[in-house]
Amino acid sequence: MHDLPIFRTVQPYLTAIASIVTVVLLVAVIYFTDSDLQWIAFLSGVLVAAIVAMAIQTSHAELIAARHTAQLLATEEKLAQEIKLHLWAEKAATASKTRLQFIGEKFPAMLAYVDAEQHCCYHNTMFRQWLGLNPDQIDGRPLREVLGNKFYGEIEGFLTAVMAGKTVHNEHTQELTHGLVRRLSGQYFPDSGSEGKVSGFYLLYTPMLEGKASLPGGAERDTLEPDKSTRHTESREKNLFDESFGEQASGWGVSAASVTQAIEEDEFRLYCQTIIPIKTDKGLCVHHEILLRMAEEEDNLLPPGAFLPVVERHDMMTRLDRWVVSQMLQWLSVHQPALGTTFFINLTRDTLSDTDFADFVLNQLQKTGVPAGVLCFEIEEADAALRLADTSAFVQKIRQYGCQVALCGFGRERASFDLLRNIKVNFLKIDGGLVCNMLQDPINLAKVASINRVAHTIGIQTIAELAETDEVIARLRELEVDFAQGFGIGRPRALEEIE
Repeated sequence: MHDLPIFRTVQPYLTAIASIVTVVLLVAVIYFTDSDLQWIAFLSGVLVAAIVAMAIQTSHAELIAARHTAQLLATEEKLAQEIKLHLWAEKAATASKTRLQFIGEKFPAMLAYVDAEQHCCYHNTMFRQWLGLNPDQIDGRPLREVLGNKFYGEIEGFLTAVMAGKTVHNEHTQELTHGLVRRLSGQYFPDSGSEGKVSGFYLLYTPMLEGKASLPGGAERDTLEPDKSTRHTESREKNLFDESFGEQASGWGVSAASVTQAIEEDEFRLYCQTIIPIKTDKGLCVHHEILLRMAEEEDNLLPPGAFLPVVERHDMMTRLDRWVVSQMLQWLSVHQPALGTTFFINLTRDTLSDTDFADFVLNQLQKTGVPAGVLCFEIEEADAALRLADTSAFVQKIRQYGCQVALCGFGRERASFDLLRNIKVNFLKIDGGLVCNMLQDPINLAKVASINRVAHTIGIQTIAELAETDEVIARLRELEVDFAQGFGIGRPRALEEIE
């Protein structure tokens, strides 16, 4: 076998050598011997055969050479095309990377990519600024080291879920380096390869706007522990990029048809967050704010940020409000809450303009036999100011039926107290942006104290939103605020879990 290459090398020369030898023998026989014609004919035949063999061999060699040349040209062309495509792809990738980096650096959200070993491989400017760290304190560092043990410990369960291939939504209270407290809406998106193996995840945290008390409802997509907030303000309060990015990256894909189906087939779930009395005075009852989640396949629950933009875009807010009222009253007709307990239901601005909504509520109350005083309709201060005439007419009518009214996010605007000249309410929910930072900001503290004092003067009870820490709750108690609501009081839970 090892001799074959040598044979193939000398093979083309054997026929030529044989021909030359035959010619020499033929000449020698003719001129130097007396051999007969038979030998001459034999040698001549051998010579002709050798010549024919040489011709065939030459033709075969030319054919092979032509074939190899064609293959070489094709390979060269293919290679040139591949080089061209590679250069194009490289150029496109560079441009895409530049655009993505530009977007990542410019949009107002904390964005980071973490690999399977939980090392930070990428972060944008806001991520660094909010944590008060330098790039070298983040790049390639373990996530626990970057976020700190406390922050990391609070989200560790979410990280386990996202590495299992699940998209997770949560909310987090973050104390910044300069002492202020801010609320962050967080989303974790798994990075899965073609084989479905998770190679890392994207972390997206969006800062809540200061002064917003009605923050997005926080039930995680994978039925992890839900977080704080009301249900109907997500689309108005959250950063629009966050909504778009979150919906696309998570694969929620919520459509108007799916929302309509969820309403018709009762695929939404009612959650609640407790509102407790914090005054030393006795006689105040525990209340609950009603939150909303949308059920998905595999028993997952979508937070408001996944479906409310669709609901609002397709003018279904009022329909959803009616569903909540109907379902809530059906539940109350079966379950007997403690005497004095009130359930707060958020209303959208579209519902405030629905002249038939108050009569719908009355009809549902009569049908279920639930006392009207059990319901308190919660209205955003900004919505009330925007549609003052509609709000005033609705409040007057719904209070005549016996229901209560709360004005939430109060104190955010300068003209907040002017609203009380036209709208009679039972509760004022003090803006969470003032409450959560009042220990660090004397102006916020003064505003909270002033709102509480004026409200009590005109006979309105007060509720402090975003009461996140024991220190804040203690200070609210000193100010004689009536109620408090927030993570420091309790996280949202399924309505069925109310004792």
